[in-house]
Amino acid sequence: MRVFVNVPDGKLHSTSWVYPWIEYLQLNKIEYVEIDITKCNPIDIIQDYDVFLWHFSQYNYIDMLEARNIIYSLKLKNPNLKVFPDFNDAWHFDDKVAEMYALKAVGAPIPNSWVFYDVDTLKNAISNKEIIFPIIAKLRTGSGSHNVRKIENKKQLISYAKRMFGKGYNPSPSLLYKTTSNIRSSHDKATFFSKLKRVPEFLRVLKESQKFPHEKGYVYLQEFIPNDGFDMKVVVVKDKLSGLYRPIRSHDFRASGGGEVKYKKDLLTDDIINSAFSVSDSLGFQCVGFDYVIDNRTGKGVIIEMSYGFSHVAIMGMNGWYDRNKQWHDGALNAPYEILKNIVKQSRSEK
Repeated sequence: MRVFVNVPDGKLHSTSWVYPWIEYLQLNKIEYVEIDITKCNPIDIIQDYDVFLWHFSQYNYIDMLEARNIIYSLKLKNPNLKVFPDFNDAWHFDDKVAEMYALKAVGAPIPNSWVFYDVDTLKNAISNKEIIFPIIAKLRTGSGSHNVRKIENKKQLISYAKRMFGKGYNPSPSLLYKTTSNIRSSHDKATFFSKLKRVPEFLRVLKESQKFPHEKGYVYLQEFIPNDGFDMKVVVVKDKLSGLYRPIRSHDFRASGGGEVKYKKDLLTDDIINSAFSVSDSLGFQCVGFDYVIDNRTGKGVIIEMSYGFSHVAIMGMNGWYDRNKQWHDGALNAPYEILKNIVKQSRSEK
């Protein structure tokens, strides 16, 4: 077996799954190569490999421009190739509108959502009382609560819409927003200085993200779900499920991106476990991280976003996972390890 791990030329982000993938391959004595796929012609060499891995990022311009094109083309060249992320995992990545359509198609529990492509249609929806304030406005791109706004009334929404149908908004993360968010979520000196050390890394991400064009020409709205002050990251990797929860930041309505994570396995209720496994199966995922909020009107979990990638180290902090029978197992769920283990097992079974 030979594994191709795409390793970009330059400094990897500290959260890159390349690190645990290579560690797994070395521990299990599996042959692999590290190549920057943008520096070679992968179509010509992919026949020599059984597995292809690329942890691509929504804030890397080249990744978002080419990753999916290359991955899907490699599968055309070598149909037996096992890849991560595969088509089902990644076609909707970093596109919240695409995520909404996919989730709605399989009957997932999601908030009411709307996409408008002109101001008049939006005004009609407001007049017909289809939209109830407050409402959440999101750009298609971004993570960690970037590009998410809570709009309180009609005037604010029309103003936002005119901007979106005009010059639009820069989707790159805000340095000021990130800095103030991290300060507010640092409850001790150790946490503060740990986050301070990552500032150069964030600046690299910020510089790269500024290559993206402004988002404009649409308005995406999502129902505001009243909740008890936290959201949850719920991860499914085939037959295993784990998660964490994130308190809403001080003076804000958002939770993700603040850097504060907590663990309480009882929050992973039967309702959330059932829906997370069901939606993952329906959409054919190898791995997914769902963002849930619990609607305090119903007590049910609602999926507000999803992504094939997430901080696997944060999830490992739960130190356990549930199986499909809702049985708890001690031991951290290392998502990159688990993904690769499943792929290797499947590839060997098919030979």
